[in-house]
Amino acid sequence: MRVRAAAPVPAGTRGVMSILEIVASGVVATLFLDIWQQILRLVSGLPATNWGLIGRWFVAAGKGKLFHDSIAKEPPVANEVRIGWVGHYAVGIVYGLVYLAFLRSVLGIEPTLANGLIFGACSVVVPWFFFMPAMGAGVLASKTPRPIVPCLQALASHTAFGLGLAAGSFLV
Repeated sequence: MRVRAAAPVPAGTRGVMSILEIVASGVVATLFLDIWQQILRLVSGLPATNWGLIGRWFVAAGKGKLFHDSIAKEPPVANEVRIGWVGHYAVGIVYGLVYLAFLRSVLGIEPTLANGLIFGACSVVVPWFFFMPAMGAGVLASKTPRPIVPCLQALASHTAFGLGLAAGSFLV
């Protein structure tokens, strides 16, 4: 398999991206992550993300509480599953913006599957060092029974997500 090299951004277009490209990149990436999690669930039995708990976290964060001993022990909130899914895709779109802006405005290159994969793999620092602790699982899931499992699951999911960031940007 031949990997396409990162092409330089043509003069006069450096940093140019459309809202449609940002949204497509983020939505496709989030779909890649969701599909990967379902494949992993079917093959290995590992559960996919509980979007209700994510929605519960978004509601609590909106009220100023970012970190929890255990988000699962917090009282459920109305529409938490719906809120979790909407928040999940909104975060994906923000990642689309960051990915495209970083490539074009900072590095001066276009998206490729290779740099999408690298960006996605690097983005795992967010769940490892922010989201897992915020949900009560600890840094690198240190408060879970087998920390390596959620850490590797997050790495694999974010790698799939990164491929989706690039693939989504190709659609526009």
